[in-house]
Order: sequence, then C-alpha cells, then structure tokens
Amino acid sequence: MSVSSEITRISSAKSDIIQAITAKGVTVPSSAKIDDLASLIDSITGGGGGGGSFEADNIVNIVPINKMVVVDSNGYIGFDLTNFFQYRGSTYYYNYAILSTGDDFSSKGLGQVTFYTPASNNIGGRVYNTVVIGGKEWMAENLDFKFTGCAIGQGSSSSEPRANYYQNNEATYGVNGNKYGLLYNWIAVKYLEDHKSELIPGWHVPTTTEWDALATAVGGSGVAGTKLKSTTGWSSGNGDGSYGFAAFPAGHQYSGSFNNLGSSAYFWSATENSSSDAYYRGFYTGASMNSSYNNKSRGYSVRLVKDSQ
Repeated sequence: MSVSSEITRISSAKSDIIQAITAKGVTVPSSAKIDDLASLIDSITGGGGGGGSFEADNIVNIVPINKMVVVDSNGYIGFDLTNFFQYRGSTYYYNYAILSTGDDFSSKGLGQVTFYTPASNNIGGRVYNTVVIGGKEWMAENLDFKFTGCAIGQGSSSSEPRANYYQNNEATYGVNGNKYGLLYNWIAVKYLEDHKSELIPGWHVPTTTEWDALATAVGGSGVAGTKLKSTTGWSSGNGDGSYGFAAFPAGHQYSGSFNNLGSSAYFWSATENSSSDAYYRGFYTGASMNSSYNNKSRGYSVRLVKDSQ
C-alpha cells in the first residue's frame, strides 16, 4: 500500500493526518492540501522534522486503527493501538497513526507490523479477512461456503460439485475450527465461477496467472511458501507472516480419504488443464509455493480474489 494511495483513500480524514504529522515535529502549513501531505511524510522518513524513530528505507503509512494486525506467537491478532503505541512512543491521534511496515516489537512479546484490509466481506453469511498483495485483494482465510448446487459430505466426484470438511467433521473443522474451511472438488470451483454473480459477487477464483503474480509480488515461488504460509498450524516450516495471507495446512481429500493435515495446503485455481485435470498451487513444509495439476475430483481448499474495479 503506497503512501499516496493511502492518502487518497482516507482524504476525508485530513485533520487527523495533520495532527499525526505535526506530532512528529513537522510543520504543516495552513495552506497545505491533502496532496501536499505525502511530501511532509517523506520529510519524516528522511530523518527531518523529528522523525528519528523512522528509517528512510521503510515504507511509512498513515494507518486507520482497523487497518492493522500484529503477529505474535499465536498468529495474527487484532491489537489496541492505544496500548500498542505505548511500547514505542509512536504517534497516535484519534483513529490514525504513523508507523513503518516491518517495525518489530518482538522484544515486547509482539511481532512484526502488517497492514491488511479489515474483515468487510460477507459471503454466505460469513465475514472474511482479506489482504492486499501486489495490488490484488485476496481472502486471508480458506473459503467455508455451502451453496445450493454443491453436495456437502458425500465423498469425491469428478462430475458434480462436492465439498467436504476434513474427516467429514464439521464440528472440528468447520466454522468452529475457523481456519480450515471446506475442501472443494474442482467441479464446485467451476460452479462457483459460472454462478459468481449470485454466489460470490465481486469475487472470483484466482487463475494460474493470478497465483503466479501473487508469488512474484512476495519475491518469487521459491520463497512464497515462507512468505504466504500461516505462522501456526504447520508440523514444521511455519510461515513468517510477512504478508498476512496465512495459507493454512488444511490437507486434502481424495476418494474418501483425508490426508496431510498440518503438512500441506492445496488451493485450486480456476484454470483447467484438461477434461479431467485442473491446476492448483501447493504449500508444503519447505519455503516454496509449488504449481501442478491434478484430478478434478480431489478436495482442495479455495481462496477468492476480488474482481478488478
């Protein structure tokens, strides 16, 4: 998220922004327009105007309090900024704060600052957290959506939409499990895409091109596993929480059996390989994100990406 785009997005909050800048020792001219504030923020990051707590090569953001999460040993948590900023004496005014991406609070038992889009997306009665990576807004949780036309808990199929909870145990791996979601066959993915205007309006299942762009945005497929995996839940090789994507090791389902919970995460793409196979992206205990294809009857997790505006 760039400073300029953030300023544009919260232009109605100019007075709060000015208060935050002023508190860092930077004078804001009375004639300043909203477009002028980016250069004033640059003076903070460059070390001028009392900005000594910020490094010039960090990205500095003006952040509404509901646009931030902090990583701790238990994963992503919301945090009260009023208390949070007591740890470092950072600027905090009303609903806005100035801080740097990557600020590390591990010495206080917290983790690294990460920006995200707050939960604001209701699909099938459930609200999902999202993250913006590489200019695209992605779900930061596995889809757990029962929809008409998709059979639940009836095993695998290569001809009709089906989905299953791991071990067919909704009580453990459904909404109460929170992070697992349903394991959908690709026929269900295709059904979602064909009926997205009524089932998932404003969203779609990502193509292989979009998955590849996601990997590129975090440094390439060789490190995308580390960057995109959840910080907890893996038998080994937890992610580092850099982007908040939180790919969770929900395992997979095939021909009545369930496997690899805690060691693998598989996500369907919307891209078909053949009449029997479709492409997916796989995360394992290593550092990479893998690309391959498999039979459409397999049950894999699903993430959605927001339609371009």
